[in-house]
Amino acid sequence: MHGTVDGTAYTVVGTGEPVVLVHGVGMTQAVWEPQVDCLARNHQVIVYDVLGHGASRDPNQNVELTDYADQLLHLLDHLQVDQASVVGHSMGALITIEFA
Repeated sequence: MHGTVDGTAYTVVGTGEPVVLVHGVGMTQAVWEPQVDCLARNHQVIVYDVLGHGASRDPNQNVELTDYADQLLHLLDHLQVDQASVVGHSMGALITIEFA
């Protein structure tokens, strides 16, 4: 399933325990395609474009790490996901730490 909520472009594939994959700077959710294919066999995999990347909206001028974490929180609230494993690469890792 592909969608957009509050300017965040996302994709959800598979069923099971949710796993969220957060990409790094200069990338998009597409970077996770090999991992999505594998993980979706046993999990609900959620990928999205972080602020200012891919099809997601541009952030405010004074964007902070908390804005990226809030973006993830709003996405999971929209998808009604209460608990998930969250994995990040590069800046995505910083976002996941802030989110936690």
